[in-house]
Amino acid sequence: MTSEIKDNLINFKLSSGIRNILIGMIAIGIISFVLGFFVFNHGDARHGHSNPAWSALLVGTFLILGVAIAGGFFTAISHITGSHWSVTIRRITENYGRAIPAVLILMVIIFFGIHDLFEWSHPEVVQADKLIKHKSGFLNVPFFIGRIVVFLIVWSAFGYIFHRKSVKQDQDKDASHTQFNAKLSGGFIVFFAISFTVTAFDLLMSLTPHWYSTMWGVYVFAGAYQTGLASIALMIYVLKKSGYLGELVNDNHIHDVGKFMLSFCVFWAYIAFSQFMLIWYANMPEETFWYEQRLTGGWTLLSIILPFIKFVIPFLLLLNRPNKRDINFLSKVAIWIIIAEAIELYWIVFPSNFITFSTSGLLITLGVSVGTVGLFSLIVFKGLESAKLIPVGDPRLEQCLHHHQ
Repeated sequence: MTSEIKDNLINFKLSSGIRNILIGMIAIGIISFVLGFFVFNHGDARHGHSNPAWSALLVGTFLILGVAIAGGFFTAISHITGSHWSVTIRRITENYGRAIPAVLILMVIIFFGIHDLFEWSHPEVVQADKLIKHKSGFLNVPFFIGRIVVFLIVWSAFGYIFHRKSVKQDQDKDASHTQFNAKLSGGFIVFFAISFTVTAFDLLMSLTPHWYSTMWGVYVFAGAYQTGLASIALMIYVLKKSGYLGELVNDNHIHDVGKFMLSFCVFWAYIAFSQFMLIWYANMPEETFWYEQRLTGGWTLLSIILPFIKFVIPFLLLLNRPNKRDINFLSKVAIWIIIAEAIELYWIVFPSNFITFSTSGLLITLGVSVGTVGLFSLIVFKGLESAKLIPVGDPRLEQCLHHHQ
C-alpha cells in the first residue's frame, strides 16, 4: 500500500485563501492588543495599576504554548509507545514543536509588562509582605525570566530534533532514526513533566503569589492537552478540505483523535473538580480566597458556566461514535474546545489582577487569542510545506495505513 501514496496528497502548499485568513487573524490580535493597551483600561486593579492588554497577551500566549507543547508530548508518546495508528498524523505535531520560537518572541514581549502582571515583581511589595519575601528566592524577575527562556529554548530544541530526524528518515528509510526519537522521547517526557509544571506555576499561579495548589501543574496540563488534541483534529480538517491526506488519515485515525479528545474532557473535569473539592472541603483561608475572587465581583456567572462549556457540552457531543468519526463534526467541537480553553485561561488570569468582570476585557482577550492562534497556525502550515505531510520513511507506516477498528 505504501507505493500507492500519491505525491499530490503529501506535498503541501499553503493556499492564498488560508494564508490571508491567518494574516487577518494576526491583524485582529494586534488591533485587540492595541485597543486593550490604550482604550479599554480597567480601573479596579487589585495591585495598583495593571493594563488589561498584558493579561490578554498572557492568555493568548499561554493558549498556543499549551498547544505547541501538547504537540511535542503527542510526538514523544507516539515514539515511546511504538504507536502505529498515529504515524500519518505525527508530522503535524512535529511541526508544533518548531513553532515554539514564536512563543518565545511573544513571551519576551510579555516580559515588558511583568510589573503589570505580577505583584511579586515590585521590590516594595516584596519588602512589605512577609510571605512574598519568603518566596523571593524563587519569585524574582531575573530567575523568573531566565528559567522560562531556558525552558522554551530546550522545548524548541526537542521539537527541532524530532522533526529533523523524522524528515531525514523520509530520504534514507533508516529505522535508527525512529529508535533515536524513541530514546529522545524518554528524556523529553521527564523534562516536560518538570518544566511545564514550573511554567504553569510561574505564568499562572504566581499571578496570586499567596495562593498555592499542589494539583496546579496537572490541572493546567489537562486543559492544554485537551486543546492540543482539538487543534490536531482541526488541522486534519483543514488539510483534508484542502485536498491533502486523502485516506492516509481515514475515519479510523480520526476516531482515535476523537476518543482522546473525549478522554481528556473527562480527565480535565476530574482534575478540576478534585482541586476545587479538596480546597472547599479543607476550607483553609489561604486556599479558598482564590476561588472567592472568582465568585464575587461579577465573575460568578463565568465560574458557573465554565464546567459546562469546558466539559459537559463537548463530553455529550463526543459520546456518540459516529460523531468521533466525522471530521466535519469533530472540527466544530474542536473549535468549541479551543475557545473554551481561551475563556478558562481568561478566568484564571484576569481575576488575579482585576476585582470586577469586564465584557471589554473578555472581548480583548478573545481578540488577542485569535491573533496568537493565527500566528501559530501560519508557522505550522509554513512548516508543513518544508517536508512530506506524512513520515514516508517510518517503519510503522504500513501498519498505520491498514489501521482499522
